[in-house]
Amino acid sequence: ARHALPALVAVAVFGAGAAYALATAPRDAAPVAMLEQAASEWQVTDGELGFAVRQMGSTVTGSFADWTAAITFDPDSGTGAVTVTINMDSVTIGTVTDQAKGAEFFDVDAHPTAVFEGTIRPEGAGYVAEGPLRLRDQQMPVTLPFDLTITDGVAVMQGQAVMDRRDWQVGAGYADESTVGFQVDLSVALTATR
Repeated sequence: ARHALPALVAVAVFGAGAAYALATAPRDAAPVAMLEQAASEWQVTDGELGFAVRQMGSTVTGSFADWTAAITFDPDSGTGAVTVTINMDSVTIGTVTDQAKGAEFFDVDAHPTAVFEGTIRPEGAGYVAEGPLRLRDQQMPVTLPFDLTITDGVAVMQGQAVMDRRDWQVGAGYADESTVGFQVDLSVALTATR
């Protein structure tokens, strides 16, 4: 479960940077095709992948509705691995959703998914998921600290990360933070069963 959360957080952070473009009216769109559930030792039963970014001086929030996670995790050693696949077309961020999906930001038509492949290890009182995030054909390392509790085979995870949208060339045309902030704050919460 830890693996899924870090990956989701990473992707969400990038999503936030991309989505915070100049506001435009939403257009009618075709239904989003959903991802198939990944085979996994731990199955995510509930989760939220959210992000926040500054747009024109105000904080804007968004989320991804469709993602899958293939998770292995050993509670005794605190180690594992995760592969998270995110359906980029499932992003929502208010009135700028369509712009976030466009070529300047997520470029969903050309790059319909983002993938995080991480390894999990204990760190301090919590855990860290580390690995590459591939988004828009750009791949950069991501580190996601998170908290995890497991009770009677049910894992509950919460994590937060800070990323820079420019690392993935999201919103490259927005070089001035007064329009779209560089920093994207990701928050993830999920529940998984073994």
